[in-house]
Amino acid sequence: MKKRLITALGIVGVSLPILLTTPPAHAGALDGDVTNRLSSSYTVKIATFSGSNLNESCSVDGGATYRCRTYWLPSGRSDDQINGTNWDTDAVMVEQRYKVERWGGTSSHWVPAFKWTKFSSIENATCFYDGAPICDIE
Repeated sequence: MKKRLITALGIVGVSLPILLTTPPAHAGALDGDVTNRLSSSYTVKIATFSGSNLNESCSVDGGATYRCRTYWLPSGRSDDQINGTNWDTDAVMVEQRYKVERWGGTSSHWVPAFKWTKFSSIENATCFYDGAPICDIE
């Protein structure tokens, strides 16, 4: 999601900066999205927990297990590019130990290889490398 800074005028005439989040181009649909910016030496997968053909089990960080359908997400691609616009992704996983950062680094933790990280339909994840594989969820 893109962010922009605007200035709001207070009652006493004091300018206060406000950070607004600009919705994605497909703002009519609430769907979780994932973009893989990791090199092809990292295997990234995405999962959906709704729809048909939920013939797999996804164990998420935190202990819960969900019926799911999984997809490989190639390097440099997004989930909408492989599954169509407005595809709802519910979880992301890297087949190596990876770090999850949420909302601009306000919280972070390490996730073991092959363990899924679930996120809500209003959040988006971008996986990249910065000393280690990181998936940033906002």
